[in-house]
Amino acid sequence: MATQPEFEHPKKAFGWAARDPSGVLSTFNFSRRETGEKDVAFKVLYCGICHTDLHMAKNGWGTSTYPLVPGKHEIVGVVTLDGIIDTISADHSLLPLIDLLKSHGKLVLVGAPEKPLELPAWPLLVGRKMVAGSGMGGMKETQEMIDFAAKHNVQPDIEVIPMDYVNTAMERVHKSDVKYRFVIDIRNTLKTSP
Repeated sequence: MATQPEFEHPKKAFGWAARDPSGVLSTFNFSRRETGEKDVAFKVLYCGICHTDLHMAKNGWGTSTYPLVPGKHEIVGVVTLDGIIDTISADHSLLPLIDLLKSHGKLVLVGAPEKPLELPAWPLLVGRKMVAGSGMGGMKETQEMIDFAAKHNVQPDIEVIPMDYVNTAMERVHKSDVKYRFVIDIRNTLKTSP
């Protein structure tokens, strides 16, 4: 278990965090750096809870650093400030996207352009960067899935909870007494100050 040093950044932020391996979440004021030209800023509206969050909050894998804000991988939100986001399956240069990757970063292609994409080798080699692909998540397939769910009234098995229920929800996930996903209603229940 490690503790992160506190850096003072210009942007004030607020959330909930675990401060030790008890995994108990409580209000957390912090600062973050200004949004840069290669960043996307968004307002989180909902956040799912899963066993990964529980393991991270309680240092189950021995790699957690506190304070720890779990749940960053299951969020729904609204983009408030963005840079260049490439979501189109069209002929385009990969170089600008590869340049955005950090060392050992991975670019995952989920769209399939009709023509082969040009892949510059040198930026991949010197940065130890990777390019991978996934057949999931394309716009056509996603729309087909949404249409199918609407046509057949397929509903998600979720329980929407307020922010102040998060510790109870985490305990219930730990006890495996739920058959669905908890989703925190951040938009309506997260107060902007403790």
